[in-house]
Amino acid sequence: MGDFFKELGYNPRLREAVSLAIYMSIGGVLALYVRAIYRRFGISVSNRDAFSSNFPIVTIATTLIIFVVKSKLALSLGLVGALSIVRFRAAIKEPEEIIFLFFCIALGLALGAEYYELAISGVVVFTVFVLIRHWSAGRSRSPTLLLTVTGKEDEVYADGEDRIESALASEIGDYSVQRLEVDGGEVRFRATVQPQDGKQIPAIIAGLRIRLPGCSISYVNLENLL
Repeated sequence: MGDFFKELGYNPRLREAVSLAIYMSIGGVLALYVRAIYRRFGISVSNRDAFSSNFPIVTIATTLIIFVVKSKLALSLGLVGALSIVRFRAAIKEPEEIIFLFFCIALGLALGAEYYELAISGVVVFTVFVLIRHWSAGRSRSPTLLLTVTGKEDEVYADGEDRIESALASEIGDYSVQRLEVDGGEVRFRATVQPQDGKQIPAIIAGLRIRLPGCSISYVNLENLL
């Protein structure tokens, strides 16, 4: 251990490596915190846990890239050339996902440039505005439900009409189809709905049961999954 500190005293490469490890560790910790914020206060209906698991890796990788290329024009130009041949095909389903992912990249940029104070202050301000949004939206926002309707194919598509979609349009109004499966004569229809008032849910389910007597109906509150 003593030899390591002696080497650290006069070896600039070793000092840079230790500094990089520290900043990458800070980035990982901050990204884990951002992940917790996203899982708790995010409004995306997609799998927030799986998506946010990438936050620490993105932040650490960005920190390493910026730390290496800073103040080195040749490496910066090489980075631009390398990124020009990379094709990103990950599907971003919600604008909120882009916001949090971009913020993690911003943390990596600040830490790679060795501005840990800016990164920490940015996390504090970001958290405040996320909490303000959650508080203001939570007062008027109704829960998002994942509605599942299961029934026989000949009952669902009787007389050439999609009885499920017509019933949803009549009882709920706007909805977003998540999945439709037809297998072995059985139809399974899943959609996300957001009633104007959470108190309307029992009445909506009762109305759907009347309009779809041969179907099984269930729902899950997506905001209570995490």
